[in-house]
Amino acid sequence: MKTMKQLFSLTIFLIAFVAFIGCEKEVYDMNEAGNLVPKTVTEDPLLPRLELNGSTFHAETMGDIENPIIIFLHGGPGSDYRALISQKGLENASRYPEERTVTSGGLSQLQDEFFCVFYDQRGGGLSQRFARGVMSFDLFVEDLNAIIDYYIQKKETETGILDPQVYLFAWSFGGTLATGYTNQYPEKVKDIVAFEPGPLSKEVWDYVKDNTTFVLSQIGKEWLEEYLLSHDHFTSDDHERADYQYMMNVSQADLSQPEFHADPNTPYWRSGALLIDDNLDFVMSDDFDITSNLSHFEGSFLFIGSENVLNELPEYANLQMQYYPVKELVEISGVGHTGPWEKPDEIATIIRNYFQ
Repeated sequence: MKTMKQLFSLTIFLIAFVAFIGCEKEVYDMNEAGNLVPKTVTEDPLLPRLELNGSTFHAETMGDIENPIIIFLHGGPGSDYRALISQKGLENASRYPEERTVTSGGLSQLQDEFFCVFYDQRGGGLSQRFARGVMSFDLFVEDLNAIIDYYIQKKETETGILDPQVYLFAWSFGGTLATGYTNQYPEKVKDIVAFEPGPLSKEVWDYVKDNTTFVLSQIGKEWLEEYLLSHDHFTSDDHERADYQYMMNVSQADLSQPEFHADPNTPYWRSGALLIDDNLDFVMSDDFDITSNLSHFEGSFLFIGSENVLNELPEYANLQMQYYPVKELVEISGVGHTGPWEKPDEIATIIRNYFQ
């Protein structure tokens, strides 16, 4: 993401120091909320939201609630769902739905046949921020369970249709979350489509570490740990600076893992710095295992892999798929790990066919 983030950094620099080049326009205060990174739902009342499980999530739905429900799980950890509702070469979706000129961009085109739920995970994107050390993978699973229960109940209340299961579409870390959830609540999931899910076990994690440069997470985590040592309590301003500095930190060098062939222009609104630290500690631990109960999952699992990543990591798909009783592999040509943004039409067609 080097190119986009460097451009963003330059833009912020020009805004902050416009007075020094003789401009008579307003100079933005770098300490004012929203000038470094977009405001979260706790600071911006215009953002769509959902309040559940002790948190306020940046969230929105699209489509008719009478249709089958798909919950979309973005990557990260700490990112947001912007790339899921955008498409390369078209509009990168505004965080304000009423400002969008494309109302069915990216994978949100599935709203014609499904009820689509998008949300930024706890502590990331534009969702509410929390203190350091209070977020955990288990809490992410319980957040997802609360969201699923909410929309199942909402559907029954508004339509009289009792449909106790949902579909999951997951991308990258979202696939780790989808698996952790299904491992705990297998009866609530019909089927899963995952685009190159994050590691599902210590075995897969070690394979990825051994076969990629893996600079992004390591350097970002090292910087973040140093930053955390100097901040005992995080205010809204501290979160904003931490998120901004983390984003800028990982833009200062070529930190994107080349083996994943990610498009550097893939859009997002904001990253959650503390969330990255909390979740990486769990995923990188020796106890990491979210697959022990998947034998009870009666649905099916579709692994979508990109041509570029599968060529670089030939064992990755099989290592991931081994944990699911019923599974299938589909390959998308000509893209890397950012395939859902680069080729959403092709992936949407795959999702339609698989979920139907």
